[in-house]
Amino acid sequence: SPVASQRMLTGPAMRTASALCILGSVCVSAFAPSSLLHLRTSTRAAVSLSRGRHALRMSSPTKEAPVTDRAQDVGIGQESERKAAEQLMQPCPLTEWGAPLNVLEAQNSLKNEQLPAYPLEVSKPSAELDLDAQEAYFRENKEQILDNLATHGAVVMKGFELMKEPEGFERMWKALGMEACLDPLHSVAGRPVVSGKNAVYEAVNKPSRSKFFVGMHNEMVGKRTVRRAAFVCFQRADVGGEFIIADGVRVLRDLKPDFIKNLYEKKIRFSSAELPMGFLDKTGPLQPILEPALRSLLGVVVDMKVDFEVDMFWNRVNGKRVIQAHAPPQPPVISHPDTGMPTWFCNIHSHSAKLRDERDGVLPETTGASKLNKSDVFYGDGSEISDEDLKHVDETIKKNMVYLTMNPGDVVLVDNYRTMHGRNVFEGTRKHAVTWFK
Repeated sequence: SPVASQRMLTGPAMRTASALCILGSVCVSAFAPSSLLHLRTSTRAAVSLSRGRHALRMSSPTKEAPVTDRAQDVGIGQESERKAAEQLMQPCPLTEWGAPLNVLEAQNSLKNEQLPAYPLEVSKPSAELDLDAQEAYFRENKEQILDNLATHGAVVMKGFELMKEPEGFERMWKALGMEACLDPLHSVAGRPVVSGKNAVYEAVNKPSRSKFFVGMHNEMVGKRTVRRAAFVCFQRADVGGEFIIADGVRVLRDLKPDFIKNLYEKKIRFSSAELPMGFLDKTGPLQPILEPALRSLLGVVVDMKVDFEVDMFWNRVNGKRVIQAHAPPQPPVISHPDTGMPTWFCNIHSHSAKLRDERDGVLPETTGASKLNKSDVFYGDGSEISDEDLKHVDETIKKNMVYLTMNPGDVVLVDNYRTMHGRNVFEGTRKHAVTWFK
């Protein structure tokens, strides 16, 4: 009977069954950019962010009250938008890791190279251009704009009215001849869709993440990576919320050679989902039997739900048994698949739990699947990256960050294999969006 079955699933068995149910919603969001992930709570009483003249300064002596998120942040009304996107676009391309490098030789080749301006800014050529004329401008100049994107790594387009709405934004990128693709996390609903029919996704406007500084990252999930992206502003935040970019070529140039050699040899791997399994410590002699069986079963569940590779690992966090989902080891430096130029291609800055805690301190609770996810980064063998090395990465990337204050209609085109992106903390309503391209 149902009652008898319920009685049988008690203690460890019930918790194991519950864990499997939870994992279906947790691990499907593994390896989301850290802007979508739960943040570990810092033990510090206060935090002060310093980001130059653009930064907000915040003090959080106590945990902030929960922030009310919007319907789309918890998936309400997203089904129809997601279906529209799926009818319009194909999955984003597979990641091109390229051949192994002599990483020191590659880095040294950049030391004396005169790199072009970063980013390149393009303004509307005439105040008299109507929307149709603006679309024609992009069509007539598409080769030059795309050549500039390949040369500079990022192109900022300012002063155009055409891109103030999703429909006009779509007209712009279609005039450039670019082909949109699904979000790398579309299969796990990792990002709200603004307009499926126009191929537009949200760019981290979630109210509960407004005080979260989005660390610098390339948009990838290991197996899949977008080639290009167009970030657009529909509404500027009241305070802060600047879009931030950094040139991976310059970051590689500025990193210490001994650090980059060591990291390249060890590789890097990311952990983005963590499920508490402390109850297994109470299963006594059954634990050695349950652990490998549970690990295998969880791996099957994840493989059924995600479009990227995931390895399951047992670990202890603060003395408590957990199972973590890790990406396979990845190189932190690659040759650009189009230009051949060596570039830093690694999300340490966004995924490191330590760097996040130092930036953000105590933050409000978030909502949806991101409430259950945690990200961190390790060497390829699973060992911890030293505080000294994390600090060096943080300082080098900060040195190369460019803050962009975007107004409605402004668009930033980025070469995703070369340009990392992030977002400053903000106050008020922020409406930025993105379309990904093959």
